[in-house]
Amino acid sequence: MTGARLPLAAHVKVATREVARAEEEVGRIFCAHRLKPLDRAQTFSAVHNSRRFPGGSINYVAYGGDVEIDPGCLEKFFLLQIPVRGGADIACGSDISQTRPGRAASLLSPTRPTIMKWRASCGQLILMLDRSPLEQAMAAYLDAPVEEIVFAPTLKLDTEPGRTIAMQVAHLARLAEDDAPQRQAALQQIAQAVAHSLLWTHDNDRRAALFRLPDTTRGEPRRIADALDYIDAHIDDAIDHAALARHCGCSLRALQSAFKRHRGETLTEAIQARRLALLRERLLGGVGDDSVTDLIYASGFTHLGRAASAYRSAYGERPSDTLRRGR
Repeated sequence: MTGARLPLAAHVKVATREVARAEEEVGRIFCAHRLKPLDRAQTFSAVHNSRRFPGGSINYVAYGGDVEIDPGCLEKFFLLQIPVRGGADIACGSDISQTRPGRAASLLSPTRPTIMKWRASCGQLILMLDRSPLEQAMAAYLDAPVEEIVFAPTLKLDTEPGRTIAMQVAHLARLAEDDAPQRQAALQQIAQAVAHSLLWTHDNDRRAALFRLPDTTRGEPRRIADALDYIDAHIDDAIDHAALARHCGCSLRALQSAFKRHRGETLTEAIQARRLALLRERLLGGVGDDSVTDLIYASGFTHLGRAASAYRSAYGERPSDTLRRGR
């Protein structure tokens, strides 16, 4: 970024050509680490611009030449590192990531040891997020204690959600240029939005639990029994499926799924089967002057031909044959 204004230029914390000084002063802002230039032919330099806000900080860090950084475990914070120039090779635990501008960023978790090689005079926007608020947020989502969160170390920047998250971090850095105290609340809000987006959208060891739906299948047998009782009580009438679901205390879709899962039939098929059974019982009774037509309509069917066809498929004979036998 030669000739261009560096991000967060109003908040310079470190500007040195001395390796030991850079290691010490950057270490005070982040954490103690080992810093090693990899190319002695290059003139070493280090820049660290930083603005703190409640819950974290926004930073721009750049080194001249190639350097190796070994912070071990960060312990107290997460680091989202978005390359602006150059790139980095990140070994985070057993995972290896390569980050490049517009392609991929890195996300370091507090409990995973990390070694980084920043190459080609790499410069990065870095969002530091305090560990405790993220773990508390996840615990609130899960309604369970959370002692650690481990993110996948690579965040792609050329697809969503990485593209949007990178724009949020860039916007946060621009707002942080203004040193006005009233900016603190806005900076905190943007950082929180990024943090919650990462919890919900970026791969981590707790994310699957966020989408684990409550087990609603345990109450399904009771719902089915209630539905069958309702059907039997209204068998002579046109049954409103939505009213049936409301009677069972669930959505129509949930009730249909329960019938399919536990009985291997649709709700419509179940109603028809109950009506056919009732029709057969009445036909076999064979009393009075009721005709087949009367008994079909009395059993809740509205279409004579379809009812007779369904009856024959179910029982292997015509309704009239059953009535004749019954009498």
